[in-house]
Amino acid sequence: MLSSNYKAEFDQVSSTAITAVTKSGTNEFHGDAFVERTGGNWAAYSPFEKRTKDQGTDRLPFDRYEFGFSLGGPIRQDAAHFFIAYEGKDIGDTRTVQARSLAQLSNVQNTGIVPGLLAQQGSFASQFKEDLLFGKIDLDINEQHRLEFTVRLRREDDRGFPEDRTMSVASQTENRSNDETRLNLKHQWTGATLLNEVNVGYEDYRWNPRSDANEPFIKYKASGSNLLAGSSDVLFVGGSPDAQDRRQKAWLLQDNLTWTGATGHTVKSGVKFKDASFNLSGTPRSVGVIETVIDNASGQPYYDGASGNCTTVGGTVSGAPTRSVNASLACRIDRALSPVTVDYKNKQFGIYLQDDWAVTKQLELNLGVRWDFEANMLNNDYVTPADRVTAVNQLDTRPVAPAGQTYAQSIAKGGVDIGDYIATGSNRKAFKGAVQPRIGFSYDVTGDRNAVVFGGFGRAYDRAIANHALDETQKNQQTGGEIWLIKNDYKMPYTDQFSAGLRKSLGAWNGEVGATYQRGHNQFNWFVGNRDPQGGYGTQSPIDPLFGGPPGYGTLILGDFVTQTKTSSPYFKLEKPYTRSSGWAVAATYTYSDGQTTHREWNDDIFNFTYGKPGQGGYYPSVNVERHRFVATGLADGLLPWGLQMSGKVTLGSGLPYRIVDCSTGFSNCTTVKGDASTFRQFDLGISKDVTFAAGRFTLRADVLNLFNSTNYGGYGSNAGGPGNPQNYLGGDDAGLGVTSSISGPMRALKLSMRYAF
Repeated sequence: MLSSNYKAEFDQVSSTAITAVTKSGTNEFHGDAFVERTGGNWAAYSPFEKRTKDQGTDRLPFDRYEFGFSLGGPIRQDAAHFFIAYEGKDIGDTRTVQARSLAQLSNVQNTGIVPGLLAQQGSFASQFKEDLLFGKIDLDINEQHRLEFTVRLRREDDRGFPEDRTMSVASQTENRSNDETRLNLKHQWTGATLLNEVNVGYEDYRWNPRSDANEPFIKYKASGSNLLAGSSDVLFVGGSPDAQDRRQKAWLLQDNLTWTGATGHTVKSGVKFKDASFNLSGTPRSVGVIETVIDNASGQPYYDGASGNCTTVGGTVSGAPTRSVNASLACRIDRALSPVTVDYKNKQFGIYLQDDWAVTKQLELNLGVRWDFEANMLNNDYVTPADRVTAVNQLDTRPVAPAGQTYAQSIAKGGVDIGDYIATGSNRKAFKGAVQPRIGFSYDVTGDRNAVVFGGFGRAYDRAIANHALDETQKNQQTGGEIWLIKNDYKMPYTDQFSAGLRKSLGAWNGEVGATYQRGHNQFNWFVGNRDPQGGYGTQSPIDPLFGGPPGYGTLILGDFVTQTKTSSPYFKLEKPYTRSSGWAVAATYTYSDGQTTHREWNDDIFNFTYGKPGQGGYYPSVNVERHRFVATGLADGLLPWGLQMSGKVTLGSGLPYRIVDCSTGFSNCTTVKGDASTFRQFDLGISKDVTFAAGRFTLRADVLNLFNSTNYGGYGSNAGGPGNPQNYLGGDDAGLGVTSSISGPMRALKLSMRYAF
């Protein structure tokens, strides 16, 4: 795993490159088989599970198995060999669903729909099954030519939950099938000073999440006069709205040539061509999505299931064909959307040249450069539908708009040139500037490898996911719905990385101190393009975008590569390698990371709705980067009787930051401040015993994960505390406050495993 000084031969890599060599068959038969098991009867209860058990709902029993085998050997001695490996997982899990915010429904817990909702609480099982298969056949034709064919298969069936583990009832189960097939044929030719490798590959990948139910997805809320005024989630019922079928197929042709004909130089060059096709279909709303408040006087929602519309005291309100919102904003319906299919092809090219140059006995330079190009990264033939083009160019009929001013002119006052986002099928151009220098060095200070200084710089361009093109097409198919547009003159995302460090021998120990700095550019985000007729944000809260769009349509959502990131990470490593004479080993690493992003929402996903809003610039703590992290592992023989071997791992972290929205002084004065999650603590202990006999080696191992049963919270959220209701995010396991909804890492659990090798 290369976290610095990665070379030009690695293509799309933004922070770390992983190289791996797979096993091959030999002239003798060798193999192994293993099985691992843990389960609910060997695992402690989480605080959430304890609380629901005390309230009369115990978790269901579950088992988790992992198993597999490998076998390799000769097909023909000294000429042809095979190797095959299989790994399977059958992982059961349970989740406990419990309604929240019941205090706000204290008047109606036995009235209206509330008893029926409470009856859907309980413990529910989920299952994940995975089959992984790897196979290899190699053929030594002669001393110069070698063929190698490999196949990799992945088949997954994941019964998961789309929203919240603790509030999504059983009917919301999703079947998230995930299948992958990869084939590769490699020819290797070896000469006196040349080594050439040609790879021909094929891949077929399919992701197909879909719901098991067809009922509307309903989010029931309590308290508050409407969906915005302090209402809080109670329970999620119905089916899941997600229904996708996304497939990618690709052919690969790659050639790498290595030349060692000049003293001190290892020169490597290569070219790559990949022809990928995308078939992306589905809909984000296969069923209607309803949010409704439960009236605390009648126990009834502001949603009428019979008519499928929102209701008010005065009766049913139908609203627009795709959305129904009642006058009091106590109910909102987003109608189901028909599936949409996006088909397009993308050709990828790459070329590189690098020289690993041993300048002297002590100094080595790694000099390289590569260039990558994608002909059709984001469906460049796409044409924005005519109704969307007409909509953004129509007169702005909002009351305060100047006479004759179009909607496009209104948002132009706010810095949005909508013409940059209208695709004509010919104005979305492929990016051609992906030139990436990769430079590294290492210097042996004393000439005996006792102290080595190293460092480097590398630029790496990354890809944009094809899903953005699907989002654009899907959303624009909705009559009178939202308008999603990607900027035509887009730039590919890339990362610049700098690294420097010192590795030093310390007697029987090895030490390392170093630092990396990564600067990410042009990360993709969707953001809100709507502005008021003066180009501003009206009376919106300082942290909120101006949702909305041209008359008769939903919100204008724009996509562009706009987010920047930066991360500084000094680190320290200390390692005492294992030797038979000492019988023990220790390795420890401490990393300090300062990760920042211009992403205003702080959730580091593809939605940055407030991008472009005055006063919202600058950098913010990244929710994905923990400031302090310490990991240590140890291994020892001879401390326990009967030849038992003991190993352990300790992980300590300072916790990830998260977003807190503070509206305690009024919704017009909302601010976003930093919240700190609780620290992460986990200690794992393992004991194993090897028994060797003529037919092979048998290993029995027992692991206790999270030995001290530390509770590590995750899934931190941000209840929007209303005026006079400041938030408390230090409530620990009080999920009723919406502080956290999950546990990060396992509670204490015992895992037993057996392995036989021959």
